Amino acid sequence: MHNHDIYSTRTFFIKKDSTLPELTLKVNQRIMEKYNITSDMLDNCAVTFSMLDDEGIYRIANVEAKLVIDNNIDDSPDEVKYTLAYRFTRNNTRKAGRFFGEFKVDFLGDYCGKITLPVDTQIPIVIGDSITKTDVV
Repeated sequence: MHNHDIYSTRTFFIKKDSTLPELTLKVNQRIMEKYNITSDMLDNCAVTFSMLDDEGIYRIANVEAKLVIDNNIDDSPDEVKYTLAYRFTRNNTRKAGRFFGEFKVDFLGDYCGKITLPVDTQIPIVIGDSITKTDVV
């Protein structure tokens, strides 16, 4: 079974020397059910982000990321209550090229354990050359 029905691993594009947009990965009800993740587990977890270059060398390794929770949705399978998010620093995006990203979720407290998302693939990331470079004063 191919995971295109579970993960939308579209290529993420960001310009060189940029910090936005944030890289996000939605964790919908189907993903939670497939990997036995409960809301209680996500209420007490630590999220990190890593990015590798095309040679498998980590350019970002286990840096703090965010878990964004949307409490205004119902529990239908397609609704997204949880989103993993990482905001790049200018240092992260100073080199243009193709990269691959992944999030790690460490479950704390009663639910010790760890999962890497996406599970069967990585997020393709393209840092594109930028024409302009600005410094905010």
